[in-house]
Amino acid sequence: MKIIYYLLIAIILCFFFSAVGNVNHTNAEKNDFPVEEIMEQLRNEHIAIDEWTIMAKFSFKQKHENPKQLRSQFRQFKWLYVHNGSFAKWDGTYRNQQKKIVEKFQIITPTDEPSKTIVIYQATGRFRPENWKTINLYFDREIFDKIPGNPLFFTCIKGHTSGIMKGVLRLKTKKLLEQFEAKPVEELNEETFVSVSGLTKKWNHSIPTQNGNMNIQVALRSESLGENTIVTVGTPIITTEY
Repeated sequence: MKIIYYLLIAIILCFFFSAVGNVNHTNAEKNDFPVEEIMEQLRNEHIAIDEWTIMAKFSFKQKHENPKQLRSQFRQFKWLYVHNGSFAKWDGTYRNQQKKIVEKFQIITPTDEPSKTIVIYQATGRFRPENWKTINLYFDREIFDKIPGNPLFFTCIKGHTSGIMKGVLRLKTKKLLEQFEAKPVEELNEETFVSVSGLTKKWNHSIPTQNGNMNIQVALRSESLGENTIVTVGTPIITTEY
């Protein structure tokens, strides 16, 4: 079943990147990660927060900067080279002990467009209200300021709540959407898994779907009766395993 979910994520991401690739986005110095806002709404529903994940995707021509120069700017990362017929890629990982986060980079050069560079940055950590502003400032000055291009931003929050009866998953998902004042757009409803995409006026950015624009996705997964239910909220979509 997880393969289906991974496939759904990949399809949505590919569609999103192609659909909004030419749109003007927020400058990197004004990143828009509504981490605190999402967590507040989850707590209102008595959901314990486990971790947050933020992602930024950049795309630019190599006349501005090449992959080697980018890697030299982030020497603290451990880099691994991957190559196949479609692209050449550098994967970087850094366990930032000072900030208590795990950071990952993907620097991708498509084979059919060698002058183009795609950079995907991802960071994951546990929320600490006292240092979130410091971490946010770190993203701007130490990460995004060093990468050319206008990024696309993604935010995901994962938490859990005590066991929810299988038939109640959909009701709980609907209640979470109401917390964000979001109207449902698309829905996947199974016995132990519910995922609903919606649109809220709280956030300006959105992506198109067959049924209209969306900018929030809520997913609840319960493995068995009595166990914790995993809750994941993402904007504009969920980009992590759920």
